[in-house]
Amino acid sequence: MTPPALPDGYEHGTTRAYRHCKPACAACKAANTAAASARRAARLAAGMPETAHGKPSGYTDYNCRCKRCKKAYRASAAKGGPRSKSKPDRDLMSAGDHGTTRGYTYWNCLCEPCRAVGSALRAEAKARKRAEAEGPSSVRRYRYRIYPKPATQKALRRVFGSCRFVYNAYVALARDRYASGEKHPTAYDASKILVTAARKAPETAWLGEVAHSVLSAAVHDASDAYRRFFDSAAGRTKGKSVGRPKFKSRKSARRAARFPEGSFTIRGGWQNTSRGGGRLHLARINQDIHVNWHRPLPGYASAVTVTEDPDGKFWVSFIVRVPTEAAKVPTRGSRVAGVDVGIADYASIAYTDGTREKIANPRHFERAAERVRRADKNLSRKQPGSNNYAKSKKARARVLRRVANLRENHARQLASKLSRENQTVCIETLNIASMVDSGHTKRSKRINDAGWGQFFRFLEEACDRKGVTLVKAPVYLPTTQVCSICGVNGGKKPVDIREWECLGCGTLLDRDYNAAVNILAAGPAVDACGRDVRLRLAGAAPSEAGSRRNEARAGVSRRRKRAPRRLVEAHAQATSEPRKLKGFRPVVENRAA
Repeated sequence: MTPPALPDGYEHGTTRAYRHCKPACAACKAANTAAASARRAARLAAGMPETAHGKPSGYTDYNCRCKRCKKAYRASAAKGGPRSKSKPDRDLMSAGDHGTTRGYTYWNCLCEPCRAVGSALRAEAKARKRAEAEGPSSVRRYRYRIYPKPATQKALRRVFGSCRFVYNAYVALARDRYASGEKHPTAYDASKILVTAARKAPETAWLGEVAHSVLSAAVHDASDAYRRFFDSAAGRTKGKSVGRPKFKSRKSARRAARFPEGSFTIRGGWQNTSRGGGRLHLARINQDIHVNWHRPLPGYASAVTVTEDPDGKFWVSFIVRVPTEAAKVPTRGSRVAGVDVGIADYASIAYTDGTREKIANPRHFERAAERVRRADKNLSRKQPGSNNYAKSKKARARVLRRVANLRENHARQLASKLSRENQTVCIETLNIASMVDSGHTKRSKRINDAGWGQFFRFLEEACDRKGVTLVKAPVYLPTTQVCSICGVNGGKKPVDIREWECLGCGTLLDRDYNAAVNILAAGPAVDACGRDVRLRLAGAAPSEAGSRRNEARAGVSRRRKRAPRRLVEAHAQATSEPRKLKGFRPVVENRAA
């Protein structure tokens, strides 16, 4: 058979000539088949499962254009999509179907045997999902930006309001039970009253527009808040005391709703979470939501929390169980770092290999103070409740959000650097709340701007993830008062004194580096590097002033103690007299005299 003629520039045996070769010759057919196989292999390599071929999801979710997927998509579109199944009549259900899978799935029976079968089926489904994360694992949270459409945003705000209403209803119920002397409501009993019964009541029938599982999750969150309050009041938990749960305000800056497992799906599964992957489908939300998958999920997600920032941005955070990875080898070997945080310098770090460094304080809020002032002034000129007031409020929130992002990025980068380069990191234990409440407004603002607590939290998470040992120095350790060489406590020093001279050994010490060495010695550095680690690390750096350690008397004890009275008096007398500087010549006004 003679191959048909082709237009100029086309040759038989290529994919370009296939659509012009009618009827197609053997060479063009082979070229087209090979190209289709290559495209299919590329789809599979990109994460498309084999079971998706020949189904409408292969055409819509994975953008596969093979004949099987096209045919399945056209057939589904011709039928008008998936048809809703009519509920069967339970009166026709036979007695043998009770307590079976058919009784729960097909007949939708709610008797005790059928409900037990449904619970078993859900437990088996969860077990199959969690089988992929067998062995040691850790629970992490992965956060992504989402872009819901206007109609979806309205539906999400309705969910936020409903969850707030149910949460406040539980708090009100608990307070009424306490005032009347009745037993505190459990989450299960409160869910039947505040969710199941409220959705049927005429005055709260609007709760039926939101998924039952989401409202029940809000009730459980309120119950957990009361449980933490009871444990803290009874002394069963350590740390700062937890207050009694309060009502959530409608004007709250942060809105959130938690969708438990089973009330959300990712089109294509959690494997389809690479860039440009599947969309997020939430219960009782008609439209799917586009997610910016900047990194894929490492495992299945057991819950998802949707939040809205004050600046109008929407986020989702997935709770994922991730297998524990092996400890990473530090890039600088078995090195130990001592970190002292401050205001003048964000962090002063001393390492056991003798190196030091100071991290400058970025002071993000001080740099953005002018922009914040203008945003506040613009907001104060608007009428509360108007559209312009809402716009100005979002503009102010965007300025503050940028400051928060910069502060978080700086803290995460420093925490990643310390956990990546060191085997052990030693930090100090600070009571930041009392430091902020000291009454010094300017200093308190700078402490809040530094974000020490956020940095310590990120550092602890990074060390736990990479297998690095994190050592916390004892509370109220006088790191800035004690000499890191001889151990003499020189007493409290004002904040403006950045260098001080030890009264015991006469060493001129840098305030921040001396504190970092003391924090380092409070950890395992003394045992790992010997008792002379203070002497090797606390010496003056080349850029600092020299020291007179050799002039100190040999009998000075290295225990922490107060300087003797005679040394204090001698130091006071020496500092009160003018120093004789080398090469100094007094100015003589009358040379003739």
